[in-house]
Amino acid sequence: MKFNTRNFLELKGNLIYLKKLDKEYIGEYWESFNNCSLESNIFTGTQQVFNKSDIERHLENISVDRSRVDFLIFAKESNKIVGEVVINDIYRNNRSAGIRIIINRKEDFGKGYGSEALILALNYGFGMLNLHRIELEVFPFNQRAIHVYKKIGFKREGIKRDGAFYYNKYYDIIVMSILEEEFKEKYIDKSESLEIFQ
Repeated sequence: MKFNTRNFLELKGNLIYLKKLDKEYIGEYWESFNNCSLESNIFTGTQQVFNKSDIERHLENISVDRSRVDFLIFAKESNKIVGEVVINDIYRNNRSAGIRIIINRKEDFGKGYGSEALILALNYGFGMLNLHRIELEVFPFNQRAIHVYKKIGFKREGIKRDGAFYYNKYYDIIVMSILEEEFKEKYIDKSESLEIFQ
């Protein structure tokens, strides 16, 4: 991992880099948010429609919310935002949190951006935030994401039956998690896996 000298955090990978979401990115963030593919909205269960004022309020709120850390995902080749990854619901007493990710455009699926962003964010969560457990939720029909999460090291825990009501239909939600020792064994304790953090 690398940190730059400005006030916001930057984490660098091979394909992408993460920057802490900040008000200075409102224009770029709004543009990328507004251009999300339908597939991205379906896979993340997004139902609400937001305007620019909603986004500005959101940025104000998260700037003082200590229960989350929001990162923008930038592709190195274009220096443009391709998505976001968020560590949320941070519960410091239990050393636990959730994580969620979105790659905004279908054209950027399958390029490795999401995998690398998740690994960088998990490294931050277990390292900088001293978390022990990080969980995520995923719809059963999002098989591509489930495959990626398993490959990264997440383990399936169970199902929230009819956990989401989306477009007049109930959907189950799969819960998956990864523990700090599982992450460290796979990515930190093995020198060949450290390349992403150089």
